[in-house]
Parts: sequence; structure tokens; C-alpha cells
Amino acid sequence: MINEQAMLTDLVDAINVWLQANRNRSLSSLSRRSNIAYSTVRRIAQNECIPHPYSALALVEIVMSTPQRVAFLKKHFPTIGNLMDECYTNVRREPNEESLRRFLRIEPHNRIFNIAATKAGTNRAKVGRLCGQMGLDAIEEMLDSGLLIEKPDGTIKYTDDSWVIGSVEDTLEQLRHSTEHFDKHLIGTDGASLMHATGSVSQAVVPLLKELVLRFIRDLVTLKDQPDAEGDVPFFCDIMYSLYDRQEWETRQEHP
Repeated sequence: MINEQAMLTDLVDAINVWLQANRNRSLSSLSRRSNIAYSTVRRIAQNECIPHPYSALALVEIVMSTPQRVAFLKKHFPTIGNLMDECYTNVRREPNEESLRRFLRIEPHNRIFNIAATKAGTNRAKVGRLCGQMGLDAIEEMLDSGLLIEKPDGTIKYTDDSWVIGSVEDTLEQLRHSTEHFDKHLIGTDGASLMHATGSVSQAVVPLLKELVLRFIRDLVTLKDQPDAEGDVPFFCDIMYSLYDRQEWETRQEHP
């Protein structure tokens, strides 16, 4: 059970620290960057209302560094926080965070970054074959920004062997790009799989659905990080699950 007042206190403190760190920052800019109404941001910052978890996650993405965000999530949203901490033991703040978010929103930069941000990385020949001259131009942009590095052997990599998205909006944006990256011609081979499922279950079963998804994520991360699994075949895997009727779920939570 979330201690809502404790969560609000920690969030308000973080917002104040963020505001004081730069005189050009304001609640208005925080509202724009988090995509949350100004009136809501103001009430949260003034300790007047408990934020919805979605709003809290959107705000901490802006006002906290990555280690601070992981600590906040572990304290107030342990399921998410522990998973992030478990899967990304060396979580660090991306020094070029604004560039990363900008490049993840455009193509072919998104595709190239996802391939480069692996242990194997990529190279100009592979990018040229996959994305042509536009891909090579995109590499130059990301190299110039410091987001990617080029090693003496020609390998192009992200500045770390792993990365994580902590923002709901950024994750959804990545999912949208992944639908464009999906190659339908690989269906029927080991190179691609696709499914969509719906159902109607009891309230008691809903937590089991969530655990099933989280267990799959843990197993996937464990598999790809095994030393004998390392190779030069990049892949992506996206997964989401949600209830269709949020109002019905919230009503059931209030009146079990």
C-alpha cells in the first residue's frame, strides 16, 4: 500500500530542489515538460493534493536524476523500482539526456540507437545497409552530440552497455516506433513473433497477470545478459498489458 503523504513529501522536496538549481526553471516549464496541467503541478508543488501515480512518475522523470528516481520508485512503487534496480544494476544519469530523448523520437535515429545501445554495438556498414545515407547522417549527429562513441575498430556504441526508460510517455513513444520496426516478413521464422490477447478475469487474478508480465521481463533480461548468450544479432521486444476500464477498476479498489 502506497503511503501517499510520504510520497507527496518526497516529490515536493524534489520539485523544490529542481526549481532552485536553475533560475530559468518554473512550475510552468515543469508542466510543459511533464505534460501535466499547470494547475495540477502547482497544487502538487504546494503540497495541496496527492498526485495520481501516473503524474508522480511523469514528474520524477523531470526533477530527479536516474539514481534518485530509482530510489524513489523502490520506496513508493517497489514493484517498478525493484525491477529497475534488478535489471539495471549500474543505473546512471545520461549526461546527454535531452539529446537522447530528442533522437528517440525521430527516425532513423531511434532504430540506430537501439541497435548501438547493446554490448555488440554496430558499425557504419551495417547502418548503411539498413538505413542508407540517412542512417549514416543520423550516426554523425549522434556522434557529434556525444550520445554515441566510435571505437578504433569501427564499432559504434552507446556510452554504456545498457539503458532504461523511466518515463511512461517515453516508453509509449518507443512502443510506437517498434511497430514501425517490426518486420512482418519474419513471421513464421525464429526472427519474429506477434500476439494480441484479451480476456475477462476475476479481480483476484489481475495481480497474477501483472506478475506474469514482470516475470517474463526478468527472464528476458537474465537471458540476454548471460555471457554465453552474447552475440551480434540485435533484437527488440516490447510488452504491455492494461485493463480496458480504469474507472471500473478504481471503483472496485474503493469498494472491494
